Amino acid sequence: MVNVCLVGCGGVGRRHLEAMIKVKQELNIEVVEPYLKNKIENNNISYFNDIKGVSDNIDICLIATKADIRKKVILDLVHSKNVKFMILEKVVFQNERDFDEIIKLLKSKNIKCWVNCHLRAQPIYKELKKQSMVEHDTYFTYDYSDDFTLSTSAIHILDLFAYLCNDYNLRIIRLKTDETLTKSKHEGCFDFNGNMEVVSTNNHKLSVQKVNRVFGEHLTIQSPSVQVKAGEGTDPDNKVGFVNDKKIPYLYQSSLTNLYIEDIINKSDCDLSTLENSAILHKMMLSTFRDLFSKKYNREVMDCPIT
Repeated sequence: MVNVCLVGCGGVGRRHLEAMIKVKQELNIEVVEPYLKNKIENNNISYFNDIKGVSDNIDICLIATKADIRKKVILDLVHSKNVKFMILEKVVFQNERDFDEIIKLLKSKNIKCWVNCHLRAQPIYKELKKQSMVEHDTYFTYDYSDDFTLSTSAIHILDLFAYLCNDYNLRIIRLKTDETLTKSKHEGCFDFNGNMEVVSTNNHKLSVQKVNRVFGEHLTIQSPSVQVKAGEGTDPDNKVGFVNDKKIPYLYQSSLTNLYIEDIINKSDCDLSTLENSAILHKMMLSTFRDLFSKKYNREVMDCPIT
């Protein structure tokens, strides 16, 4: 039996747990969440208030806590348990230093780790990748709607851009945000929206912009010979993806995490970015966002208050 541990079961953590139940292989699922209110009752699920109670040997651990405590959770886990594989929720950490420390630690323990930027695992964008539609000097436009927050979801778009153009060395060349920051539902964190422009080293360009739409994100790709539009539909009750006129399933997290786990069990790999590659994108983004928060607060900000 495969031992799987989920640390953090609020919000997206619960979606991960719903997906774990769908895994084809038999799992022993251990959930660490001290504030859990509504448990999912299942014979293969055990609940704990802290990491001390879980098994000493963990095959796959998924950490879905807030970004500000994730480093401590990883340190506690790695120093007290034997872990083979790990998946981290985004935003992984709030500063660049933590990436260097944790990557070095996981490498020393031979723990392979990925980051859950899930757009690259969506059938829509895998279809785009398969069709090799990205040519030299391709222009990407990503339109997002009212149900989206740029501060917390920018890393998803950056990861998708890196995936489609095969380049992690990106630069944010323009970031224009709302005048005021909004308090996040996560204590101590803030949200903002706005527009962003990004370039890659292989001359691809990405424009991210908010549009007056209630639901759904759309990606348009334009090159000298190709134009394609893809994304999710505008009906929140019928979430369907599309590539031009072709409808393609759009998977909720509760139907994605099970695929990650099955792939890791079967081939020790999955569709997500490795922590090392995601760190390149995170560091670049955090540097830009930290400058923004420093200007907003009129003081130097070391940790970006996003999660």
